[in-house]
Amino acid sequence: MADTKTITVEEDGALTIEQTTQANEIEGVEVSGSGFKLNTGMGWGVDVAVVLVVVACLYIGKKYIDKRFTKEEVKPVVKKKKSRIKKRKKSKKA
Repeated sequence: MADTKTITVEEDGALTIEQTTQANEIEGVEVSGSGFKLNTGMGWGVDVAVVLVVVACLYIGKKYIDKRFTKEEVKPVVKKKKSRIKKRKKSKKA
């Protein structure tokens, strides 16, 4: 937070004091065409840790999706053998 204080003493003895405060910079993530900006307000070490956690989550998510949607090996089609029906032998009756 940047404060600006101005004290003015005029020739007739009038005293004027002005104090202005600039709005805080919004903290968070800003994404632009040239990259992104992360401002947690806690220091660069925390910013780096947040980025590493996000990258790790993206990597784990990608691996999970790859594993889930990979095609299984195509097994060759094996034709089932037709069961042979045994024919009854005709008995010879004399």
